[in-house]
This record gives sequence, C-alpha cells and structure tokens, in this order.
Amino acid sequence: MAQSSGPQSRSSSTVAELSGEMHNVACGAPVSSLPPHATAQWNAECRPLGKRQENLLAGVLRGVPLLGADGGAIPFREPDVRRFLRDFRSDCGRCDEERGLVNRLRPRVLDALVGAEARGRRGYVHGLPSGGIEALLRAAGRAALAPVVLRVVFGASTCVPLRALDYVLPAVGMAARLRAAPCPAPHLQVVLTSALGRHINELPADVVAREAELLVAGLDALLGHLAPVGSFGVYRDRPDAGTAERLARLAAGLTPAQRGRILDRLRGKGGAGGCEERTLRYAAAHALLHDHDGVPMALERGAPAPRDAVVIDVGGLQERHFHGVRAFFPPPPGTPGPGALVLSRHSVPPYTMARGGDIGLREFLDGADVSGSCLPGAVRHDLRHLWAHLGPDRLRALLADRGYATRPEHGVPTVTDGVRAGGNGVPAGAAG
Repeated sequence: MAQSSGPQSRSSSTVAELSGEMHNVACGAPVSSLPPHATAQWNAECRPLGKRQENLLAGVLRGVPLLGADGGAIPFREPDVRRFLRDFRSDCGRCDEERGLVNRLRPRVLDALVGAEARGRRGYVHGLPSGGIEALLRAAGRAALAPVVLRVVFGASTCVPLRALDYVLPAVGMAARLRAAPCPAPHLQVVLTSALGRHINELPADVVAREAELLVAGLDALLGHLAPVGSFGVYRDRPDAGTAERLARLAAGLTPAQRGRILDRLRGKGGAGGCEERTLRYAAAHALLHDHDGVPMALERGAPAPRDAVVIDVGGLQERHFHGVRAFFPPPPGTPGPGALVLSRHSVPPYTMARGGDIGLREFLDGADVSGSCLPGAVRHDLRHLWAHLGPDRLRALLADRGYATRPEHGVPTVTDGVRAGGNGVPAGAAG
C-alpha cells in the first residue's frame, strides 16, 4: 500500500509503516496530501505534542494491535509509540483556548475508540489497520472541536445473517464512551450499499432489496433500544447514472501495477470475488463511498448525520484490506486519502452467511434455534456478543413491538399492527 511518510521523517521502518493519511478535510491531512501552495501554511499551524499530552496518548496507544495484510496483529510497542508521538504534529486548534480543549479531550476520545475498555470482551474492538495510527490521532483531535460520526457500512446481501446486527455494537459502545468523555455528541451512521453492491456483484435485485429492508428493520429495532433518540441514522444507497460513471472512471485510472497490487490484496476477501474487473470495481466502490462522497444516500430510519463532522469508520477485520487499496485511487483534488478506521473483532463479513454454518435474520424471526452449539467459532463469538447486549427473546419482542415480522410462506419482511413501513417504528397517525 502506498503510504505517505507524513510531514516529518521517521527514524524507524516500523514507525514509517504506521503513518497514514486522512480522507476527511475536517480531520487534518499529512503534508504530502496537500497542494504545494498549502504546505507552508500547514507547517506553520502544526505543533509538536507537549510531554504531558505525549504521556497521556502513549498510555492509550501502548499495546493497541496493528493489523497488516497478512492477518497478523503486532502490538504497538512502547518505543515505537514514543517515537511516533515525538514526530507527530498536531494541526488542531486556531487559538490557545481551542488547543487546550483539544489536549484535554484527545486522549479521552482516543481511549473511547481503542482503549483498554474498547478492546475488552464487551467493547469488541480489535485494533487498527497498519498505517492507520496517524489518521485516527488527527481524527481524535478534531473530535474535540466538531461533531463525530461513527460510520458502519454494509454491503449487498442475498441472505442477511442474524449476527449482522452485532456488527454495529462496537460503534454503539464507542458512542456511549464518547458521550461520557465528554465530547460533542457522537452520531452513529449506518450505511447499506445494497444497490451498488448488487450492481457490481450481479446479484438478484428483488432478493437483495428484500434482505436490505429486513436488515433496516432489525437495525432500527436494535438501535432504537440501545442508542439515545436522534443519535443514529440508517441510510440506503441510491446510485444513479453519475455513480456508475464515477465508478468506471476511478477503476479506469489505475495503472497496470496498481491493478495487480489491488488484485493480490483482495483475492478472496469479502465481496471482492469473481472476475478481475469485478474485484477492481468493488475496490473502486470503497474509494467512491469513503473518499469521494460519490454515492447518493437516502435516510431510511433515525436522524440525519451532522454536517462538517469528523468521520471515523468502524468495520470488521476484512475492512483493513479495502482500506489499504483505497490509497491506489487518487482522492479528489486538494483532499487527502484514506481516513480513520477502527477494526472490530468481526472476522466474517456481516452481509454473507458463514461457510461453516450460520443463522439468517429471517430464520431468527421465524423462531429458529439460536443455541449455536454446532456453529463455527466466529459466528458463536459474534452472537455471544450480541446476546450480552440484548438477549434473543428481548430482540424478538422488540421487533414484534415495532411491527416487524416475516411471512414464512413468502419469506418477505412485512409490517403489522398498523405500523408504517416507511417510518421509524411509529404507528400510523401517531407522529406529531
């Protein structure tokens, strides 16, 4: 993965690998990502960390697992943490008061995202992608001054697994810890890219649409119970002709060497399967969504995400590969590249059924046994984490209370008890 070395030289190849680049202007950018005329101003505004700030951040970052392309996790060692922090330059705060606020809140924000509690059994965070430390540290600093959006993205599915509901829970925990920091109210944005994923992977449109509706229903019930009112939004993509053109343009701009490296990295990963061109389009779709804001979205449930927010992606272990290949696609002019990503412990993507056995969300609603004694370990772990937050009987009751059920004879999600299909679980006529 092509990485920037950041605004300063690194004295260790290990630390050099840890530097990364942001995709959201609000989160700051390394000097290599900025236009030449902006470099002098960026250097003038950046400041080294004070000793107290370095110690606080080191206490959080020490031991955080860093995951590379080979799947191995290397703990961020004390010497490398110190070396990295001494080289790091903060670009947050336009005055002493703002810089003081950043210094107070940045360690707390970082701890809420990847600290010991986050990486515990209930927090379900694993670590960071190799090359992702700098991006996250800049995002944590900006989070003291701007709203935070924790974004979780789902791909297209022809059979949504029950454990897909657990995929958002690490972000729910992060949001709760951020509110306790305290920092500007965090917002959980869940994005379903079912239409774009269906188009790229050539999946049956009617089946994908039904499964997406079912997943929206499940997420609405779960988040409506666990998250504060107005603190989350569930979106579905609405790609148009311009989306397809932008996607084709991104994929066509790759050099032969870049194509080869992307194909090597993504072989057999997540939804990037089948022919080479499909894999390249799948990679380009990640860059289009995360870095270019190039996929139109519609809010299905909850509240809209705040504008001008610091965006931090939260995803499973396979997302490190797609985060890595996004660096091969040029970002929009004047903006940096791939941004902050925190990796959860989910090892099987939430839009596919595990090969060794799984339970579908539709099966669960129809009363399937969820004891899971014969299920693969990864599935059992995810479901155990889900039940620790909300037991199966309670989850079924929440879905029933909100009017979500299935018709077993058709396998289609339906709405009962006068609840509107397009609403937020509000009985018809009750709103307002």
